Amino acid sequence: MPEREEPVASKELPGKRVRLRPLRAEDAEPLFEAVESSREALKRWLAWVPGAAAAADEAAFLRRVDEEDSRGESSVWGLVEARTGVLVGVVSLGSLAPAERARGRLGVWVRADRRSRGYATEGARILVEHAFRKLGLHRVFSRIDPTNRAGRRVLRKLGFRYEGRLRDDWKINGRWIDHECWGLLKTDWKK
Repeated sequence: MPEREEPVASKELPGKRVRLRPLRAEDAEPLFEAVESSREALKRWLAWVPGAAAAADEAAFLRRVDEEDSRGESSVWGLVEARTGVLVGVVSLGSLAPAERARGRLGVWVRADRRSRGYATEGARILVEHAFRKLGLHRVFSRIDPTNRAGRRVLRKLGFRYEGRLRDDWKINGRWIDHECWGLLKTDWKK
């Protein structure tokens, strides 16, 4: 990957209905409110949800995000509804690997009351474009619960290919779940 002179998530990335912007310390409360309003839906897919019990937990998360971003390990963005300016979710690239591997793991979640509007797809598309064109990644991948049909639709719309299944890969809510592995190469990316 090219040398980074500034944090990975340092500028706004515009879209039609959503925009991505770096998360800030003052996002702790709205981020917690988004998680809290969507807790039942989110906890099915995301292991960290039970630990997000207060705005202080989100503040700690934002500090970790800032540290990881400054080290080039992740790129975590607020997903903002363009019309209202409301923080409606998060889109991220995690597990950013050094130049010899040039890859990152895509993650996205949208608060329950803003689902089915195409925000996850648009936000993920913006970040994948950024990953390939600005960060110089060769590959973006994602791992999803096999029962996450909405997540699978987002990945398919972006051109990701199903690459396999990891059995009992992650423990969520006291049970082991499989993960489907999906990947997209820069050479396969189409805007």
